[in-house]
Amino acid sequence: MKFKNYRSAIHNFAHSFQSNDYTHSGRLAINVLVHLKNQSFNPIATFDFVNKAIEPEEAITLSSKQLLKDYINWLPTHFENHNCDITKLEKLQITISANFDRAFRPQGMIDCKQINISTRTNWKADNRKEEIIEISLDELFNDEFLATGMPEFVSNP
Repeated sequence: MKFKNYRSAIHNFAHSFQSNDYTHSGRLAINVLVHLKNQSFNPIATFDFVNKAIEPEEAITLSSKQLLKDYINWLPTHFENHNCDITKLEKLQITISANFDRAFRPQGMIDCKQINISTRTNWKADNRKEEIIEISLDELFNDEFLATGMPEFVSNP
C-alpha cells in the first residue's frame, strides 16, 4: 500500500460522487443541490462518509441518505481496488456546490444549460496531515432537470 494511492482513490471517489453517473447509486448529488435551491437554501451540501452524516439539515432527504449509504457501501471495494486500507481512513468529507445563477445556455443549445459543479474533499488517512482535493466540472443539463432534478432509480427491496 502506497500513500499516494489514497489521493488517487479519493479523487476518483469524489469525481464519481459529483458526476451524473448511476454506476454506484440510483441517486445523484446534483439532485441534493436542486432540492436545496428549490427550497431557497444555498445549494451546498457536505457528505461525511466516516461519520455517516449530511449537512445542512435541509439537505437530508430519503434520496440524499440513500446516496450517502450507496457510496459508503462502495467505498471498501473502491479502496481495495486502489490498494488502500479502508481502516486507515480517518476523515472523508465531500462538500458539493453549484452556482445555478451562473448557469448559461451554450451557443446552439435550445433546451439545456451549462452549470459548474464543484467539490471540495477533505480527507485524512494513515495518521498523516489532512489534505484537500478540489474538482470543478462543467455539466450540461436539460432545463427541466435543473428545475426538478435528474431522474433517479429506486431499487426494489
